[in-house]
Amino acid sequence: MARALGRAKQPTLLIGGSADKWWDAELAASLPHDVLEVPSADHGLELPDDPVGSVEVLRQAVSRLDRCVGSLGRKG
Repeated sequence: MARALGRAKQPTLLIGGSADKWWDAELAASLPHDVLEVPSADHGLELPDDPVGSVEVLRQAVSRLDRCVGSLGRKG
């Protein structure tokens, strides 16, 4: 997967939580892609015992995704 991400030429958004054992922050930072790392979020991008904070994480992720998808139609 890391090799494929390294070869990706199209705009790519990587989203992960720092409490997710599968998230590799160093790898994400080393790639030429947009990265949203959510402190303390798990694999589901949820914050333990913080449902309101988890909804805010979802808002952030959707906002960044909207921006990424919107950039796909632009040239240059």
